[in-house]
Amino acid sequence: MSTNSIPDKLPTVERLLQRISVAEKSQQREIRISIEEARSLTSELALITSKLGSTIADIHTLLQKINASSNEVDVKFDGGSF
Repeated sequence: MSTNSIPDKLPTVERLLQRISVAEKSQQREIRISIEEARSLTSELALITSKLGSTIADIHTLLQKINASSNEVDVKFDGGSF
């Protein structure tokens, strides 16, 4: 799956967040996940991390272009109506 096709929802991450919330409310000291859940979670987190990395690179490139263009001065001389 490419980083441009990240789904709108990440079900494994959402389930984990729900489980953590329930565990906190019931004052549990730990939660456990199956190896299958861990694999799915790893896959979803890798997609997010990859997309975040490419987005940061895009932002960095745009900032460099903005800085370069803001340092350029365009001067034009007009002889007027002599």
